[in-house]
Amino acid sequence: MAWEKQTLAKIKWRIAVLALLSCGSALSVSAIQAAEPSAVSVNNKMLPASDINWSKYAGKVVVIDFWASWCGPCRESFPWMKQMQAKYGKDGLVFIGINVDKDPALALKFIQQYQPNFEIRSDQQGKLASQFKVPGMPSTFILGRDGQPAAKHQGFFKAKEAEYEAEIVRLAAWVRLMQRPTVLSLG
Repeated sequence: MAWEKQTLAKIKWRIAVLALLSCGSALSVSAIQAAEPSAVSVNNKMLPASDINWSKYAGKVVVIDFWASWCGPCRESFPWMKQMQAKYGKDGLVFIGINVDKDPALALKFIQQYQPNFEIRSDQQGKLASQFKVPGMPSTFILGRDGQPAAKHQGFFKAKEAEYEAEIVRLAAWVRLMQRPTVLSLG
């Protein structure tokens, strides 16, 4: 019975991810990478999470982090996420921070303070958070290069940073290996 519940939950999660992958967006990955760290805002307004073009991340490891300005562990996680994005971005790792604050001014103040080097989006109505069934802040969901759920975490614990990184390294290394040209030996 427990196995059936877990399988059903996994199927529902995959359906939500596939639905997200079919959404459209006006912001490209290259535009984000070429932009300044807080360039996910346009005219001091954050772009909505509903506009994410999930298909642009095909073949990449995507870390989706739901956060809020009032969340203490979120403040601890941002420097670590910046470090991971800088370290593994070239290997196909993409962080997307989804802010759930009702007041965008609080989120923008947080962004100015922490200067993320990854994409930040707003989910003021909590629609995306609801689709992901976010239990609390921060909540992190990792999609493998195939777009399938690979891991999820609630909270951020400094003592687990090495564990979080090892998980990312495992997934990012797979991306790196898949991107290498195949060398055939004819001898």
